[in-house]
Amino acid sequence: MFRFAKEFEPGSEDLYQSERFMKHATGVIATVDTAVSMLGPDLDPLMDVLYELGKKHAQYGALPAHYAVVGRALIDTLQVAMGDKFTNEVKTAWARVYDILSTSMIEGAEEAYE
Repeated sequence: MFRFAKEFEPGSEDLYQSERFMKHATGVIATVDTAVSMLGPDLDPLMDVLYELGKKHAQYGALPAHYAVVGRALIDTLQVAMGDKFTNEVKTAWARVYDILSTSMIEGAEEAYE
């Protein structure tokens, strides 16, 4: 996934080679997996987790613009991995999931910035 993110952010090649970043990338994938497994009629527990995660990311210096880069990379990665099964409907569903995830995290980050 982060191979695509590197394409969206020229000049960031050193970041993508670091061991710390690779550990973080693994965590991002695990978070997306957890978020998907928590989707259901009651999204409050998921929103709470994501909100707190956004606050934590603000402390690391993550900016709202970074979430769009990761979202684009996620969609591109899924498209490559799923091939023909990555229909417009699937793309829309994943975009909605990521929108929920990133919006909650950005809201948490904004509280931390204050």
